[in-house]
Amino acid sequence: MNKNSKASEILAKRREENIINLQNRVNEVYGKIPNMKALDKTIKDLGFKIVSFGLDNINTEDLENEQIKLLDLKEKLLVENGFSKDYLQMHYHHELCKDTGFVGTEICSCRKQIIIEENYSNSSIKSLILRENFDSFDENLFSANPYKDYPISPRENILLIKDELLKFVNNFDKEKSNLYIFGDVGRGKTFLLNALAKEILDQNYSVFYITSSSLFKFLNDYNWAFEEQRSKHQEKYDFIKECDLLIIDDLGSEATSKNDPANLFDIVNSRMISEKPIIFSTNYDESMLSEVYGGRIFSRIVGNSKVYEVFGEDLRLKER
Repeated sequence: MNKNSKASEILAKRREENIINLQNRVNEVYGKIPNMKALDKTIKDLGFKIVSFGLDNINTEDLENEQIKLLDLKEKLLVENGFSKDYLQMHYHHELCKDTGFVGTEICSCRKQIIIEENYSNSSIKSLILRENFDSFDENLFSANPYKDYPISPRENILLIKDELLKFVNNFDKEKSNLYIFGDVGRGKTFLLNALAKEILDQNYSVFYITSSSLFKFLNDYNWAFEEQRSKHQEKYDFIKECDLLIIDDLGSEATSKNDPANLFDIVNSRMISEKPIIFSTNYDESMLSEVYGGRIFSRIVGNSKVYEVFGEDLRLKER
């Protein structure tokens, strides 16, 4: 089910809940105020008369005044018995759109929020990105001192990469390039992926994060499954190919099988054709990638990617 269909389903359930909740309140009031049911019927009958007479161009002023008095009496009875004035009116989750998801022809903010929340849930890293994001990014973890023979310090480098990633975020609607982020273990690559994922999700795009080992296991299960079993995996397989942004973390850390390069090529090629970007995180530089997966994969990934290296000390050791 796509995100718009899911949002429509959630809003439909809200409207059903609104009706059920109203009926429960009506039953509660009728049980506590015996004459309220008859009063409601009189008000309703007056409403029908007003509409009917109005269609026949008959003056309805007296009927309208009578209805107003009865509505005032209804509110008075509700308050006297401990209820709010609007207790017997429909209560909505979002009053502005009355839980339709639209204000006129414009998409309501509540529908957008539902889609964002659904995207968060589908991303597979919901809990992580609440902790690891650009708001919690600490450049001081990266050394300002020279590192090996690199021309800039780790801190200068990570700030340059951060700026590039934010440009990627801000232009995501036009972005067709992949990102290839490599560096040794513990240099902050996964943190960057999570921070970037949050920014994209908050713009109302769908994101799916998966480690390469989980991806290849899933693709092998999918491709070798019988038709009945494959259908159970279809929604996830489609989402991997069709989500707005796919993040593959730790590429190359998996125990490779002979099918992995072909499976990876299929995903990369499919998303390139549909102009949907992928972000790769790996310990492998470009030459090592070519050795592991072959020239065809190397060409597909690196040939269409902006490449960034994260270097410096192991941050996990530093934090300890």
